[in-house]
Amino acid sequence: MLGLAIALALRTAAWAEPPPLPPSPSPSPAPAPQGAPPSPPASPAPDSELNAPLEPLDQFALDAAKLTAPVQTRGQGAGRVAYAVRIEGMPSKDLLKRFRGLSALVRGRGRAPDAEQLDARSAGDARLLASFLRSQGYFDAATHVSAAPPSGREKREVITLNAEPGARYTLDKVALTGPDTVPPGLVQAAFRIRSGQPVVAPIILAAEAQITARLPQEGYPFVKLGAHDVVLDDETHTADYLLPVDPGVRARFGTLQIVGAHVLPLWQLKVLPRFRAGDLYDSRKLDDLRRELIATGLFATAEATPQPASGPSPDGTTPVDIAVTGTPAKPHSLSGSVGYQTGLGGTAEIDWTDHDLWPPEGALTVRGLAGTQQSLAGLTFLRSDLGQRDENLQLIAQVSRETLDAYNADTAEVAATLARISTPLWQKLWTWSVGVEGLLSQETGYDPVAAATVRRTYEIAALPLQAQYDRSDDLLNPTRGFRISLQPTPEVSVGDGQVFMESLFNASAYAPVLSNLVLAGRLQLGDLFGAAVQDVAPSQRFYAGGGGSVRGYAYQGVGPKSPQGAPIGGVSSTLVSGEARWRFGDYGLVAFIDGGNVFESGAPRFTGLRFGAGLGFRYFTSFGPLRFDLATPLTRRPGDPALGVYISIGQAF
Repeated sequence: MLGLAIALALRTAAWAEPPPLPPSPSPSPAPAPQGAPPSPPASPAPDSELNAPLEPLDQFALDAAKLTAPVQTRGQGAGRVAYAVRIEGMPSKDLLKRFRGLSALVRGRGRAPDAEQLDARSAGDARLLASFLRSQGYFDAATHVSAAPPSGREKREVITLNAEPGARYTLDKVALTGPDTVPPGLVQAAFRIRSGQPVVAPIILAAEAQITARLPQEGYPFVKLGAHDVVLDDETHTADYLLPVDPGVRARFGTLQIVGAHVLPLWQLKVLPRFRAGDLYDSRKLDDLRRELIATGLFATAEATPQPASGPSPDGTTPVDIAVTGTPAKPHSLSGSVGYQTGLGGTAEIDWTDHDLWPPEGALTVRGLAGTQQSLAGLTFLRSDLGQRDENLQLIAQVSRETLDAYNADTAEVAATLARISTPLWQKLWTWSVGVEGLLSQETGYDPVAAATVRRTYEIAALPLQAQYDRSDDLLNPTRGFRISLQPTPEVSVGDGQVFMESLFNASAYAPVLSNLVLAGRLQLGDLFGAAVQDVAPSQRFYAGGGGSVRGYAYQGVGPKSPQGAPIGGVSSTLVSGEARWRFGDYGLVAFIDGGNVFESGAPRFTGLRFGAGLGFRYFTSFGPLRFDLATPLTRRPGDPALGVYISIGQAF
């Protein structure tokens, strides 16, 4: 049995012991002159190669060219060369497919600028194939490449790569050495390599990376991996694997420290982490802090790194301080967008923001929007992370004009809202908002009592409130769980003293029925208690129809209409929706049906609903799915469109 002890060159392409070099022939000694006494045996001359120090094992790498047959060369010639590629002898179709994705010959698509370039690709692919096979555990692999000139029906030169993989080596003994963890076995649980598995370089490398990723999530920020060793047995085709692991100290979070530029004052910085001093160290919470620092808009770059602090804790853990470093972002930004929505037409918006006009995190945005049916100009002040993370104070002052089928409105608005919100970085179980709002609006709309279109001035004071309980698993693309929210808004019509309560209830649920199929449903009920439709400003009534409501119908196109066909709106509404969401990779298809209506009197009800149905396409990105829906009305009336198109970010609900 021959045992070969090596340090695996996992980060090189070759994993094999080089074949022994053939002995060099020794020169024959010259014959002694006749009659001369025999010479004493000469001392062997020193061999500089034998006496040279051995190459360190961790720098060992094999020149794969020594195991491949030389490429057959052809005469020098000018002009493009057409060729075909054949790869034979691969152990599996999967490995063949993966190698073809790496091959220079395959990527060349059967064309080379000249014969010399084709020779270079062939030789490179032969070396690459040998290295690729060894990285998959075929340490005895050899490859050969040959070129055949065009003949018969084959009008191209045929390059054949032939693999001789030999036996595949498997792991026999797997040993991870070093101090144990608390709780025991964290290293072994993270390193999911077991005896009997093939010695595949990418899989073992990924398992080693899991150790350095998993242990910092369990309280070990300074884990270190030693040099791995492997013993190969070329008779049994097995390997013994040894990896020293030093988990380092078990740590708890200490204090935050600012190193370098003070982009945020320390007292405001302490609002952002989702950990407290004394919590067990978890690298995921540091990753979250880095992302949140960037999300403030004040940091161009940000980093948070653990630094050992002095002295152990009573439970044997070591406190680590968190050093926050960063460079400030540009204080101002200018952004713009254009869009189109069926029923609302096109819009163009431009925003200018000073991100830290009132430090810390006090941003002022000047907003302008122009569209075919909407226009707006306004100021928004946002004080972020007020007292705790994602608790924001927003002040708004704006004027707007809307020219819709249901009404025309010229409105001036001031509002203040204090809210605890969910974000893609931190989706919360409970969210809430409390606000105050004042509207002065001149509106033209249909009055069903007067049976005429009238223009009135409305002065409205409101206290919008909102609370939501969210047990879904994702903010923009939920696949399981549910959400429930309630939005009560007491309102007063200052001109006539009319008092009423607007209330909106939303519930949605998500259930995976297959690994890639999710069923989703939504119910929305709205009511204006204590108000008749003619007493409510047209802009404050309930409407249905469009992308966020009953798809397939025009915007505000579902519900009662005037004799001229304009939407009237209502004091109550019902909306139901169901979707089947099928995902395949980064793409998805959705079949959906929506139903709903608005009512001029009474509470919301489930009779008289109008339905639309359609199909949607989803493209899933890192920030959420892009949504493209096509829908058609199922209970179509004269004036309803035959087809509605809706494009947005995130699922419909």
